[in-house]
Amino acid sequence: PQPLPCEDPVVSEAQLVHEPLGIILAIEPWNFPYYQIARIMAPQLAAGNVILLKHASNVPQSAAAFEKLMQETGLPAGCFQNLYATRGQIETIINDPRVQGVALTGSEGAGALVAAQAGRALKKSTMELGGSDAFIVLDDADLDKAVKWAVFGRHWNGGQVCCSSKRIIVHESIHDEFVRRYTEGVAQLKAGDPMEASTTLAPLSSQQAADDVRRWIDEAVAHGATATVIGAEVPRQGAFVRPVLLTGVKPGNPVYHHEFFGPVSMIFKVKDEDEAIRLANDSPFGLGGSVFTQDIERGKRVAAQISTGMVYINHPTAVKADLPFGGVRRSGYGRELIGLGLKEFVNHKLVGVTDIDGAF
Repeated sequence: PQPLPCEDPVVSEAQLVHEPLGIILAIEPWNFPYYQIARIMAPQLAAGNVILLKHASNVPQSAAAFEKLMQETGLPAGCFQNLYATRGQIETIINDPRVQGVALTGSEGAGALVAAQAGRALKKSTMELGGSDAFIVLDDADLDKAVKWAVFGRHWNGGQVCCSSKRIIVHESIHDEFVRRYTEGVAQLKAGDPMEASTTLAPLSSQQAADDVRRWIDEAVAHGATATVIGAEVPRQGAFVRPVLLTGVKPGNPVYHHEFFGPVSMIFKVKDEDEAIRLANDSPFGLGGSVFTQDIERGKRVAAQISTGMVYINHPTAVKADLPFGGVRRSGYGRELIGLGLKEFVNHKLVGVTDIDGAF
């Protein structure tokens, strides 16, 4: 219980009691097939809720393995349950009166559909959707370190991460040198078997996903952008996409507000800090972002003007178990992980003690 102050003399005591809502439906994606389960399950079990899992249809083995692991660790029966449900069955599950909330990590389209279903059922929901994180490199940044983090921030997990650094915004005084070093860094990535430790460029989730990324690159070029292919040829077998650098992407280009889910980097040149902030905020998404500068106070000032759920200084948007994760606008709503995520599916109940003879 959390004691609460109250100025009304009639109320002698007030406290906030935090109680679990009950059964939560978690709809999770394929891009981190074990971690995505853990990140929703851990805080919700800690809050006293139980989880029904609808995992992505292309990773059912991961869902089964995780459920077996939970059984082996002694988790009480019923606290975690896989549902190999179809899309058409999800609304039926949401409408079940025993289900008290829905947490989804996925695409904009899936989020809009499930959020509408939850809304019609008057169920609490959280949505962790897409992102187009800005990676701002100011004129006083440590160039070597900024380049290193940009290469990693854009290409980890094959670029298939909601919070990867998809839009790189560089001050004009260092732009050309940054692009040169960045291109060299990306060229050193090694495509191959994702199970091998030496592999640093993963394939995409499917051949269809790879084809979609190439189609969007062609669309960008058709509308005036320049596409530069970087690095060695990638394996023919598997859904690999060779890294591409897009420049000259202007407002009106269909990819200007598009989220590339693959190894495609968009780099923009800006004349000053204000233009960098305006460009960073010119997005329907609002998940994360980065500011690179050697002046931490300057970084904090810029971060305060970026409209996202998270901003990191001198680091790509990171995922830390003990820090909240989530965004705004088309990146969704609500927070995950410890702290705020622990409180999303909780009834914050007020208990007040009053003078029975006092005024109302």
